[in-house]
Amino acid sequence: MSGMFSPRTGWKAARKQIPGLVLADGEKSVKSYCGEFAFTSGGFASMKAWRFYAFGDMRLDEVPDPDVKPGWAVCKVRRVQPSITDVQRSLGIGTINSALLREMLEKHAPVQLLGHEMSAEVVEVGDGVEHLKPGDRVCTSGHVPCLACSFCREGREMYCVDKLHVGINTPGAFAEYISLPAHGLVRPPQTLDDSSIACLQPLSSTVAAMRDAKVQPGETVAITGQGVMGLYALQAARTCGAGAVYVSDVKDEALALSRKFGADEVIDARADDPVERVMGIMEGRGVDLVFECAGGNADQGLSGHTTLHQATRMVRIGGRVIQIAGLIGDVKFDPVFMRAQGVQWVFPEGHGADTVALGGKWVASGRIDVNSLITHEEHGIENLPRVMEITDKKAEYRATNPCQLVLA
Repeated sequence: MSGMFSPRTGWKAARKQIPGLVLADGEKSVKSYCGEFAFTSGGFASMKAWRFYAFGDMRLDEVPDPDVKPGWAVCKVRRVQPSITDVQRSLGIGTINSALLREMLEKHAPVQLLGHEMSAEVVEVGDGVEHLKPGDRVCTSGHVPCLACSFCREGREMYCVDKLHVGINTPGAFAEYISLPAHGLVRPPQTLDDSSIACLQPLSSTVAAMRDAKVQPGETVAITGQGVMGLYALQAARTCGAGAVYVSDVKDEALALSRKFGADEVIDARADDPVERVMGIMEGRGVDLVFECAGGNADQGLSGHTTLHQATRMVRIGGRVIQIAGLIGDVKFDPVFMRAQGVQWVFPEGHGADTVALGGKWVASGRIDVNSLITHEEHGIENLPRVMEITDKKAEYRATNPCQLVLA
């Protein structure tokens, strides 16, 4: 498929060398525009992309447009949303992969960072790419396995030791175009709209959690928190055959959605103790498993570690607590209690192309509703800072899903 014609490849074939002026600092910067595209010195096309100069210092720059490589695909970003971890990373708050991001920033600033929850359209594919073609809409799991390490050879790509983390050690989707290895792109059902496709990456984490929780038909489930991940978990647990699902939250909008999605008991944690309510319903036995979906940075409206401790006290002896929320800081447990109760605290192994694909099928079939959670969107790449602010302060803006940025 190398050289397959598309509007973008047709434009690239027609581009010409543009000489650049040498400024006082020696940098060439003259650009000549042709329609929506730009040419920079040396003949390289350019695009708009957000780059980080330091934590909290994000600027919209013009950067070289990505060229296609063998086995890779170049895609036009149509819609993207920042995850809550993206917001934390942008501010230098410690979370998953923070050390790698800090290293990239220290060594390579200014650098394109963040943006892995996206819907994008393939515009060009490199040699050897057979499963994608221009016009396909795609997304990503957020990381791309190397396919060569021992874990990848064993079929456990989620443990890959040399993976690309989209938006960390390879440019993400806070840009007009993104280039990624084709095997790291997922082609979901093309009937889905861009807003739904942009949600498939976080949904895939819930799919992985269901897989690793080994939900059995008829099991009782509790979910702490009814933000995006908690509402996904509610719908997914019902899809997997849970006998009853009890949920808790502190926001009226979230509780209303919980009722809409069929929770068997909706607990307003502002008025009632979730542990007492669940244990009362279960006559003191506890539920079979709890999905912990509310823990995290309290400054961003999350519960710290409070809901995790609630989860360990509403699960039955020998039950499972599945950690979906991203915790920060040191967690303190009573080891005597945990051992006596035999509580299994489980971190999902990780999501990948398989869980993204399954999540896409669930959404396309109507089993999972993601669009009801999307409350805010902004248009134009220049509005990413506002999108980040709304996502950072979801409670203030009465947002459920991260705010989405529409580029196409």
